[in-house]
Amino acid sequence: MSEPCYDLAIVGGGPAGQAAAEQAVGAGLSVVMLDEQARMGGQILRQPPYEMTVASWLDGRGYRALKRQLARAEALPGLTFLGRTSVAGVLRDAAGFALIAVPTDGAPGRRVAARRLLVAAGCYDLPVPLPGWTLPGVMSAGAIQAFVKSQRLVPGERFVLAGTHPLQLILADQLVAAGGTVAALLFAQAPGAVAHALAGHAGAALRHAAPLAAAAASYARLRRAGVPIQFGRTVLAVEGSDEVVAARVGVPGEAGEAIACDRVGLCYGFLPQADLPRSLGATARWVERTGGWATVADAWQRADVPGLYVAGETTGVAGAPAALEEGRLAGIAVARDARRIDAAAAGRAAAGPRRRLARLRGFAALLDAVADPRAVMTRLAGDDTIVCRCEDVTRAQLLAAAGGIAAPSDASALKLVTRAGMGLCQGRGCEAAVLRLLAERTDVAPEAIGGFTPRFPVRPVPIASVGEVGDR
Repeated sequence: MSEPCYDLAIVGGGPAGQAAAEQAVGAGLSVVMLDEQARMGGQILRQPPYEMTVASWLDGRGYRALKRQLARAEALPGLTFLGRTSVAGVLRDAAGFALIAVPTDGAPGRRVAARRLLVAAGCYDLPVPLPGWTLPGVMSAGAIQAFVKSQRLVPGERFVLAGTHPLQLILADQLVAAGGTVAALLFAQAPGAVAHALAGHAGAALRHAAPLAAAAASYARLRRAGVPIQFGRTVLAVEGSDEVVAARVGVPGEAGEAIACDRVGLCYGFLPQADLPRSLGATARWVERTGGWATVADAWQRADVPGLYVAGETTGVAGAPAALEEGRLAGIAVARDARRIDAAAAGRAAAGPRRRLARLRGFAALLDAVADPRAVMTRLAGDDTIVCRCEDVTRAQLLAAAGGIAAPSDASALKLVTRAGMGLCQGRGCEAAVLRLLAERTDVAPEAIGGFTPRFPVRPVPIASVGEVGDR
């Protein structure tokens, strides 16, 4: 028996995917949602496993609206949710799209057919190469937060957190509340740079006083708990042989001082997860501050591939509330394009989300200015620092190869020569750093250089799971 062709397939169970599903199901469309986690929520609302109950799970004020959205999405009667499922690739066919869906437990993959596709795949932490960053115990902020949020598990004993993004404050606060020890919380930017960014976006700061007040409250709690918070310093290198034993911290170009720890958390920002849209030929733009590729969308969240919609961090990292509003717009657009509502009704339904989204994008611009990592992130790697962790390619090897290929600004040629970007992560861990390195060497902008070509599978999956994917 063949499976149905859904009206809409949604990749990603975070706020954007949930809001789009609510709109589309409400319009009478059949919707399937695929997510690698067992439950909806995304990174912002990472839920505990079904078998566990976590007391006071994300009970802060900032999570309340998102949790209400989550409850509505989980209760949608016309939504098929496929959890623990990776989307390894998407094919175009006569009906629309065929998603290669692979269960994360190693079971055989299958095709999921849909007339329209929404990619709301979220984002991932910006990798910043520095000496020792490949040691066990060096983690992204998102990885640490996943443990703390969903299971109240502190994945270490003594943490040093470093970067430029204000999320560090929230993470440190959550770690301390869960019983962890934060030996140091380091912001690479000077306090004056933060004040300058706030002054440059004063209107957005005034309109969004609540999240800024929440960050200030976290700062105050951390100081009361005795957590050292320092500006103008960062982790210069991670020390240890088989595991982290210390973080050397200071100002780039100086020797720094060692702080004993068993975990280092890095938080310099986030990159859009845009592999699937790019693999379908959708136009993407280079994100100037952090790097990475954001999928270009019109005012209805349509990409420039017929039938493809994008929402949330896939279009540029702007935070969960903005992702939710983009998801609403995408869901309304799908209902309109499927002729379940007319243009006038769609315009009325979109007015509120558009108004709220405009305000939220102003706040996102403020955060971008505050967290801008460009002044420090290219100053940390030495010549022997590994840039591509999958293939153990160092900065020196990349520079030497760039000088030996016919067109030193050709990222794909550099990939072939060095294997950087050919590992399990398909370049997600090194593409931005490689493009910055090429731009520095050639004075050609990363956007003009172009990135690695996304290849199937865009997620690491067992060959056996995709080798016999049929139409079943």
